[in-house]
Amino acid sequence: MALENLQPREVFTRFEELCNIPHGSGNLQQISDHIVSFARERGLEVTQDSELNVIIKAPGTAGYEDKEPVILQGHMDMVAVKNDDCDIDMKTEGLRVTTDGEYVWAEGTSLGGDDGIAVAYCLALLDSKDIPHPPLEVVITTNEETGMYGAAAIDLSGLKGKKMINIDNEEEGVFITSCAGGARVYSKVTMAKESVAGALCKVSISGLLGGHSGEMIKYGRGNANIIAGRLLKNLSKAIIVNLVSIGGGVADNAIPGTASLEFVVANDKVDEAGNIVNNTLAELKGELEGKDDNINISFDKISENEAVDAFSAASTESLAKMISIMPDGVQAMSAMVEGLVETSLNLGIIKTEGNLVTLEQSVRSSVESSKNVLIGKLLTIGELFGAEVTVSGQYPGWKYRQHSELRDHMVSVYEKMYGKKPLLQAIHAGLECGILSEKIDDLDCISIGPDMQDIHSASEKLSVKSASNVWEYLKAVLA
Repeated sequence: MALENLQPREVFTRFEELCNIPHGSGNLQQISDHIVSFARERGLEVTQDSELNVIIKAPGTAGYEDKEPVILQGHMDMVAVKNDDCDIDMKTEGLRVTTDGEYVWAEGTSLGGDDGIAVAYCLALLDSKDIPHPPLEVVITTNEETGMYGAAAIDLSGLKGKKMINIDNEEEGVFITSCAGGARVYSKVTMAKESVAGALCKVSISGLLGGHSGEMIKYGRGNANIIAGRLLKNLSKAIIVNLVSIGGGVADNAIPGTASLEFVVANDKVDEAGNIVNNTLAELKGELEGKDDNINISFDKISENEAVDAFSAASTESLAKMISIMPDGVQAMSAMVEGLVETSLNLGIIKTEGNLVTLEQSVRSSVESSKNVLIGKLLTIGELFGAEVTVSGQYPGWKYRQHSELRDHMVSVYEKMYGKKPLLQAIHAGLECGILSEKIDDLDCISIGPDMQDIHSASEKLSVKSASNVWEYLKAVLA
């Protein structure tokens, strides 16, 4: 095992076991069954529902049997992304985890520390014979990354706990106390097809940083899908273009780092098309300087004088205009919390299937009316361009709790361990705390976690030292 020499060994052993099981969103049967088997092998009460959510109950240790239960919560799915040159099939293969002793990462892919580390902590606690804790109610949800669908469906009526520690934060010493609400918006555009002859060309966008669309949206990183739409508009404005396909991104809540276009132009317009692409790249390099410096756009002629089944020039131009006027990125900053994004959206996925081009966007806001206004804009844009627009996966924000016994207790334990106060923070990313708070009356919850870098990207890293610190802190809180 690659991580067997890391401490705490009990945590990293469980984490590596999880990494060996494919568990991208929507591909969770195997990992859910693994967690259920783990609990049953230890004689623990466990339930698995139709959405593959898992709830495990463990009694309190000696002297803690009659204490109030504590809920520990995380999600089992990860955003499964990889570099273009990575040969792993993330639907069927595990991750190639590695470490230098300071960080843990996966070669060529995302690591899934978000939120595999939470599951690893929970399993290590459940496996222990000597860690003191009150009764535990462990809630591991599914498909958090694609819309919090597991949390929305889960039945928590059998839980007795009123205090919940969510382990889905990525910064040690930062306690999340509230978060934004959000929704997914899907725009399906029906394209007119025709057979055209000319030069088949391909444009590939790469080198962008990507990252979590809640946490990283404020940095102004390039969105490969938005750039693809811009390129298509620049091309179709100057010459006749017949789009063959457009695609990019792997999750609506991840800023896409790559995208591509295939299209047909007249044979004598290939050089002009290449010049347009190069000029657009030069503009983007200036615009993204200091924010996303390594953007690259390649232009290749694949063939010429060949009949190709493509979208009409009118449909191509219409789609380009639609993407070009879509809002994207930060829409408003909070006036109440300095540096907090209030409202944003991310065009995370574009895909072409048959005669349909689908755009998938993640909308977030800590102000419910602002979220609804932004969704309304997307509905209006879709209506103007004849697209079918649907909204799903809406989840509420998590409101700050003025009086919190759990927060006071966790702050006190942190101060005793580290001699300083933790940072209490509201975030723009979405957490399941809002949904679960609606299912348990008067739920008191806090979100914590160890340091991670560049989650939702192939550059993701988990700090070994921080993972150890949070483990020791979590044990102290429970004790």
